[in-house]
Amino acid sequence: MPPRASLPGDHLAVEAHDDPGLVAVLRVLGVEPEARLGHGGEAVVYALDGERVARILHATGRADDVVARQRLVAELVRAQPSYALPEVLEVGAVDGRVYAIERRLRGRSLLDELRAASGTARRRLIEAHLDTAAALGDLQLDARPQFGDLVADEPITAPIWRDYLAQKAAAGLQRAQPARRAIDAASLAAPFPEPARASFVHLDAFAGNMLTDGRAITAVLDVGATSVAGDRRFDPLASAVYLMSTEITPTATTADHAAATGWLRNAGLLDWLEPTRRWLAAYWSFALDDHALSAWCASVLG
Repeated sequence: MPPRASLPGDHLAVEAHDDPGLVAVLRVLGVEPEARLGHGGEAVVYALDGERVARILHATGRADDVVARQRLVAELVRAQPSYALPEVLEVGAVDGRVYAIERRLRGRSLLDELRAASGTARRRLIEAHLDTAAALGDLQLDARPQFGDLVADEPITAPIWRDYLAQKAAAGLQRAQPARRAIDAASLAAPFPEPARASFVHLDAFAGNMLTDGRAITAVLDVGATSVAGDRRFDPLASAVYLMSTEITPTATTADHAAATGWLRNAGLLDWLEPTRRWLAAYWSFALDDHALSAWCASVLG
């Protein structure tokens, strides 16, 4: 999932105690702890200046992963989308700890924007969120021989979309709590239709991975880690699921949920909302260290 906003009281001494490798990079880059923008499952993000940010990968992060994801972004941006995608300017390491300098993208986190937005402007933001999720399928993805993972050391792929969904759900469930390992992954994939061709699917285009100027979506973040060649309809469905899940998007309201439901109904996708929710819960079941996400998975799957 995406970087979360830094918590009040975060400071360098705490980070030094928990992660001296992180602090070593901060010192080399000359970054102050109050410049922290957020953190997630893969990196901690700091502002360098008005034009650049530093993404400092966690200890297991590799430079090869950064390069592979930027290669994918370079493929996608040929479609010249109306929103920005991450742009890596430099990749480096300090004592083996990898960091990437990226262009700072315009806008504020949609997750945070929803704390204050109201009325018609808020509803339009929800619609813009789902419109952008749907438009991700327009990004230029070179033809792939199979459906499946786009950036992974050991990618799961399959000639049939439902087969990929079944294999990916099974992989998540096998790393979950024992009670969920017996769930039939094939049954979770069975309700989905087969797309005519493989398109780009972000799979984690939730509110925290989109930036906004208060009116439109200005950027989509975290491209690559979860990205697949698949059914483009999956992104607006997944975005709606995340929006309607309190553990994932606590700033969303019941009115937002209703707006998302209406958007899906108008797009002819509402019948697949619940199957998508259950598949995503299986997919994310491996994330046992994220207590809120793990609790959501348990609430969906039982």
